[in-house]
Amino acid sequence: MEQVEIILRTTDPAGEVTEQILAKFDTEDPAIGSDKVLQYSGLCIDPIQHQVFYEGNTLPLTETYEFQTLVYLASQPGRVYTKEQIYQAVWKEEPVDVSSAVFCIIRNIRQKLRKVTTKEYIQTVWGVGYKFVDVPGE
Repeated sequence: MEQVEIILRTTDPAGEVTEQILAKFDTEDPAIGSDKVLQYSGLCIDPIQHQVFYEGNTLPLTETYEFQTLVYLASQPGRVYTKEQIYQAVWKEEPVDVSSAVFCIIRNIRQKLRKVTTKEYIQTVWGVGYKFVDVPGE
């Protein structure tokens, strides 16, 4: 298990640098490499076929970011992930513009889901990040 730390680094006029840890998050390996089919109310995420279905309709998610982000969030429904955690798990590279990148991918996934359902599987947790929820009914 890895730990992510958000650190505030300040430099005073004399050039002295101080750091303050603002938050720590334990991260777990995402289910991105898992073969387990994830099933929720009408939604089926198949990591083996790399496909997402809603009541039999295929959702055309891009493999690189949209599919991997949805699998990451859906692997632990109800758990809130920060944008940084999502970025590090899916992009696997040094962050450039984390907020913008994650926001765009989440928006794309939501738009594609809205074409087949009114359920909001991905919810925003203001000031923190995003979580996946199973939404029964319609």
